[in-house]
Amino acid sequence: NQNNSVGWRGIMFTMETPLGYALQKPPAKAWFAVGIALAAIGADFFLESFRRRSLVIGASVLILVLLAQGDRASLGLVVRLKPSYRYWVKVTLGIGAAVAGFCIVAGFLLWIIGIRMPIPATPPERIPSVLLSYCISAPVLEEALYRLVLCVALVRIAGPWWTIFASGAIFAALHFVWGNASPDNFIAGYFLAWAFLKSGSILTPVALHSLGNGCVLALHVANWYRIS
Repeated sequence: NQNNSVGWRGIMFTMETPLGYALQKPPAKAWFAVGIALAAIGADFFLESFRRRSLVIGASVLILVLLAQGDRASLGLVVRLKPSYRYWVKVTLGIGAAVAGFCIVAGFLLWIIGIRMPIPATPPERIPSVLLSYCISAPVLEEALYRLVLCVALVRIAGPWWTIFASGAIFAALHFVWGNASPDNFIAGYFLAWAFLKSGSILTPVALHSLGNGCVLALHVANWYRIS
């Protein structure tokens, strides 16, 4: 059991990611990619239109693909997950429990000091339209920028853990700027960046982001039934 525990911790915290290798040489290529990422993120903070966000993020992804000369493994544009799909099923349950626990503790502490965080109420008839935004467009756009573009550009300069910190912090700041500050948005970006670097595939954070937003939507619908 002790050996299994040590092995599990090693898998969790050992970070050997295949991402970003195509941007290593010359070093100026990675720095240019970071500049593109920061410029796109700066624009995204103030763009509310889905079309404008899509254009900016799509252009930044295209530039990154050109800089990496189409190296899909280096960009995380692969289907196979490292170390295995079974591992990510277990990790998803763990991340879900960790985020839920953090939200409960944070909500309780905020309640103690007199801060109330209202839960939106979504009527059932709005589920189809909200589901499209929550579980498809938002995860795809935001993971393309805050994970694929930013993390791939930064990881060979700053290293995996500083990249995770930067991605998570900037992602949290985005939600504060947009007026959607909540405990889950405060920590989600760190888990999503870690999942991207660990798995080597953008599919992992997109799936986790979509699943998390689906749970949030379910909570909003449940709150509508509670108050109606």
